[in-house]
Amino acid sequence: MEKYEGTRYNSKLDGSTWFILGLVAVCCAVPYFLDDGIWPMIICLVMLAFVLVTFLSIYYRIDGDTLVVYSFFIPTAYPIDKIKPTKSVLSSPATSLSHRLAITFTDRKILKSSIPLIISPVRQEEFIRQLLSVNPQIKHLA
Repeated sequence: MEKYEGTRYNSKLDGSTWFILGLVAVCCAVPYFLDDGIWPMIICLVMLAFVLVTFLSIYYRIDGDTLVVYSFFIPTAYPIDKIKPTKSVLSSPATSLSHRLAITFTDRKILKSSIPLIISPVRQEEFIRQLLSVNPQIKHLA
């Protein structure tokens, strides 16, 4: 696995993220009150740990002219010079439902899909400025 450097941007955690985590935690607490034994509670706690690790493992890195998206600690690199604007509401490696950026690419072979890449970096304006410094052709749709 290639090691990437550059500026790291964590995925933004907002109210929707905390709602999902709270919902999973409440669902994990139900077996405790139903007195169904220890196994349902252990399974629920493992599921809660999985959700937490999944959310915390999503982050982004700008390394030169490459946008690297880490999802479950696995990096996927995308060329910044192939980014084009989009207006999508789909979900992807983004933990926020309200602070998201949709990225499409000029070359369909990069993402291997017509669905855009959705991310939710913290310090979004700094993130966009850094992308624009690499590829000024990117159109930012506010």
